Amino acid sequence: MDFQVIRATREFAFDMGYVHSCSWQEAYTGIIPDEIIKTFTPENRAKIFLDVLENPLEEYYLFKVDDRPAGIASLAKSHEKNMPNYIGEIYSIYFHPDFWGTEVTPKGFQFCINRLKDLGFSEITIWVLNDNLRAKRFYERNGFKLDGNSKEIEIGVKLLEVRYSKRIL
Repeated sequence: MDFQVIRATREFAFDMGYVHSCSWQEAYTGIIPDEIIKTFTPENRAKIFLDVLENPLEEYYLFKVDDRPAGIASLAKSHEKNMPNYIGEIYSIYFHPDFWGTEVTPKGFQFCINRLKDLGFSEITIWVLNDNLRAKRFYERNGFKLDGNSKEIEIGVKLLEVRYSKRIL
């Protein structure tokens, strides 16, 4: 297996949109209304990535396996108000469902942790939908713990997001 981590630029927008849409369609069915999930097509998500990939405050990555798009991630310093400078955040991490439960997902996740550590952060946070049990179990297996913070968001319906965190040394 040839696992690659690529610092994403606009040329990778379609690959990122593909992974993002496939992941959303599988992970959020039954959590987010179907009419919203249906709008998550590779083409629509690629348009979004064309814009956000220019954000200098975040780093975007594409994970490939044998030259096939397998996952995406974005990370940087936490943008939450009043957060200390030593806290980094994995803003998003998604894998194509074909790679769920394989060695690819922990490799990509560990890359994000290592990258944030290399950037000087000693704590990492990640937000997850409370109903996304698969993701919560994954974060817990990787040493993240609920830290007591939550917020309500709206994606067609009101949903609860919870925050996980982990100290890294």
